[in-house]
Amino acid sequence: MTIAATKVVADVLKANNITSFPLTCAVDASSEIGKLMVDDKRIPLISFTGSCEVGKIVSEKVHSRFGNALLELGGNNAMIVMDDASLELALKGAVFAAVGTCG
Repeated sequence: MTIAATKVVADVLKANNITSFPLTCAVDASSEIGKLMVDDKRIPLISFTGSCEVGKIVSEKVHSRFGNALLELGGNNAMIVMDDASLELALKGAVFAAVGTCG
């Protein structure tokens, strides 16, 4: 999903003639690349998806260098479906949110 989201952002930037915006996607099971990125002052924004434990570390390190962090942590997102909602659309949305966007 991370790669797909990066592609969507890249397409939006391109469609709006924003061609000089640096956009990097790193999927790093070993965490070595992540550590380098979190500590690098040249990277003003870090977006992290993962555990609350690691998210706290990422947030502290990025904010200590006055960077910005977007964190998606824990994976416990609730969904409320109102009685006048389309159940078919709600089901598709719930499945996509639970499976399609997992880190």
